[in-house]
Amino acid sequence: MYNSSYDLTTTSTDWFNLGQLTAAAAVIVILLALVILAILVFLIIAQCKLFSKAGEAWWKALIPIYNSWIETKITGLAWWWLPIYIGTAALSGVKEFAVLGFAIILISFNYNYNLAKKFGKSNGFAFLCTILPIIGLPILAFGSAKYDAKAATDKNGIFAVDGSLVK
Repeated sequence: MYNSSYDLTTTSTDWFNLGQLTAAAAVIVILLALVILAILVFLIIAQCKLFSKAGEAWWKALIPIYNSWIETKITGLAWWWLPIYIGTAALSGVKEFAVLGFAIILISFNYNYNLAKKFGKSNGFAFLCTILPIIGLPILAFGSAKYDAKAATDKNGIFAVDGSLVK
């Protein structure tokens, strides 16, 4: 016997309500955006605290490009690292320059290596700050590490002129 209450030719979309699906997707996108915003605010606060520990005004961490200049100063790197860092970071968003991703990792490690040395941390900690900055940088900022401006770092970075790694 055929049940007429269930007809496959009906246009009822009770099983697939596009409005509810769109609303659910919008909620997920908004929640992800809020989580990302919270992480960014946390990292900005950590950077402000890190600047304060290094003897710089905390508000300098809030100004783009200028904060990179202050970071270069804090880490003890030579001034010419700043345009290299900013240039590779700017070009990394361009698909044709995706190979610069590796260069950015090296430059970030160079920065974090010198930063870790200024705070008395190891090379492994510099690696942590490079790979997982959301964990490493807040440890430096909110932890017990003290900034030592006279700590030995290489102004030219971790690489010697001949390309070998500085020990």
